[in-house]
Amino acid sequence: MDPQDHSLEGAPETAPSGLRLCLVFPHLVLGGGETAMMALGEGLRARFDLAVCALNRRPLTVEMSAGPEISSRFPGAAFVTTREELAACLAGADLVLWYGLAPLIPSVIAELAPRPVSVRVVHTDKDEEGSQFQARWQHVLDGVVCVAPAVARRITGAAFIPNTCSPDRLAGERRELFPDAQRRRRPTLGFLGRLLPLKNISWVVENLAALGCNLAIQGVDTPELSRRDLEALARERGVAERVCFLPPGPQVGSLLRSIDALLIVSRQEGFPVVAVEAGMLGVPVIATPVGALPEIFAGELLFVAHESDGTPSLAGLRQALDRLDPSWGRRLQAKVESLCAPEVVARRYAALLEGLWRQRNGD
Repeated sequence: MDPQDHSLEGAPETAPSGLRLCLVFPHLVLGGGETAMMALGEGLRARFDLAVCALNRRPLTVEMSAGPEISSRFPGAAFVTTREELAACLAGADLVLWYGLAPLIPSVIAELAPRPVSVRVVHTDKDEEGSQFQARWQHVLDGVVCVAPAVARRITGAAFIPNTCSPDRLAGERRELFPDAQRRRRPTLGFLGRLLPLKNISWVVENLAALGCNLAIQGVDTPELSRRDLEALARERGVAERVCFLPPGPQVGSLLRSIDALLIVSRQEGFPVVAVEAGMLGVPVIATPVGALPEIFAGELLFVAHESDGTPSLAGLRQALDRLDPSWGRRLQAKVESLCAPEVVARRYAALLEGLWRQRNGD
């Protein structure tokens, strides 16, 4: 499907009266998928009788919980642990929108009578999520949405709809993160997201001196990597004065307004929500060609090739920094506003959901 296809945008603004939609979160670990689905849920709330539930079965260790934000955005959201509790939440729903790899969700949907229309969202380009899980639960699926066009092409009948973000996450004022005059003259790169090894943020810290940059990090600790680990690495590499950490939280606007470019240099992604958040504010993005990014933003991002080990090319990143200027942010902003604005994405989901419901009910 063409990533520029807006064929669903002419859909009605409201859903059929009384249509009940249940949005299911598969866990409470806060990440890009969760922020994207919360933004989508807010957009769909005006079109559907929306109920929200989240599985609370996975123990958190150092990760941030999405629970407080879900509760704040969706009063009355249910947090369930058992099969019976999930079934009670889904009972009476006309449609269920869900994502992730928790088999409990499709297995409960399969047992409901009558079974609601079931639509799954695929956020990554991992094969086990794109094909293996899909094949196992095909009998429970009426529709599939992929946030990456290439993944949508691999799944028969899947639709491509990009991620969006919540505008209120962009609150925050610009800050002078590096007040020292010498450090202020260097470009400041930024990182947002979970501190996972596949995102290559440790590599950036290791090579920060060679890049001649400052680095601002607003990261969420994971069992594999934490702020403390990165602070120790920065000291070891002699670049501690070039690295600034902002506390994790739902608002990311302060970091984005305080940097020269956002880095997305992962080994693997689907459609990183941080690219949308940066684009909404007109912040340039330097990225490796992962997931949906090279197909959707071919002329709007500064791309850096991978090395054979999955890390970004140091020479390529230096070249991207040489080409960096504010015009990249303006181009990205225009594309994001046309393709990923909350109202655009919600309208496309609403069209898909309503169409599947009408198809099921013979309308």
